Amino acid sequence: MNGIDISSYQAELNAGIVPSDFVFIKATEGTNYINPTWREQAGQVTQANKLLGFYHFASTGNTIAEADFFISVVKDYIGKAVLVLDFEAGAINAWGNVGARQFLNRVKEKTGINPMIYMSSEVTRQFNWSTISTSNALWVAQYASMSPTGYQSAPWADGKGYGAWSSAAIHQYSSSGTLMNWNGHLDLNLAYINASQWNELAGGSSATEQNNNNSNSELEDDDLMKFTYEIIDAKTNKSQGTVYFYDGNKVVALNNIDQWKIITEIYKDTTGKSMKHYKWRTDAPWYIRFLQSINQKAVEVAWK
Repeated sequence: MNGIDISSYQAELNAGIVPSDFVFIKATEGTNYINPTWREQAGQVTQANKLLGFYHFASTGNTIAEADFFISVVKDYIGKAVLVLDFEAGAINAWGNVGARQFLNRVKEKTGINPMIYMSSEVTRQFNWSTISTSNALWVAQYASMSPTGYQSAPWADGKGYGAWSSAAIHQYSSSGTLMNWNGHLDLNLAYINASQWNELAGGSSATEQNNNNSNSELEDDDLMKFTYEIIDAKTNKSQGTVYFYDGNKVVALNNIDQWKIITEIYKDTTGKSMKHYKWRTDAPWYIRFLQSINQKAVEVAWK
């Protein structure tokens, strides 16, 4: 797939009519700058049924604050657009790979989505990226020259690899691109992924379904099975009052509402998802069947 990335420098560009399969739009920089044309540009992309992405240009400020700022701006597009950290310039020295990882992890924590990271091919080899290379896809910049060019199906690469990444998901190979319906130069990109994979990176339908069902493949099996439930009396249609928590091994009865609150808050903080809660009726005793399935004869009593 072929695509472009744009910012307020292309404020007059109509992203819907310039040839492309996908468009990345600069949304934010630091903790104060918002691209004044990002929303209009995004509308052009979506109206043309093109694939959409947003990037945050890393500054030198607090990594968590910058991530939160980025999310607050593009929140309406979470699950619909690929999110990217643009890691270059001053952030390379100010943040290093540790700061970049903090930003990426914060976005994952707040949205449930692993962002991509954009950097030059040299920076992929400057730091050890092994802790994120399996979770965060790479958008790499590597140019053969600054000569004007149209889309290329096999852009040049220096053959030195991309550090911890075995390959790049997207290659930006020119900042001097020339395309129809725009008189200026453009950044040109070749994606080695298809539209379905793009939507997965964005956290689209399939990923959203997985998140809603707490079936994220990165979670351990016992994490996937953690949930709470209460028992509804079939005669009164009211809760019996006790909340039960399955911790991945056994069911325990919580004695205090604060225990439930603490458990669910910690679960969301660590997984980025809400814990499932069920209401099982006495006339359809799924709670008994569940105890049988985990070979637990009786509910244990929680902390007092």
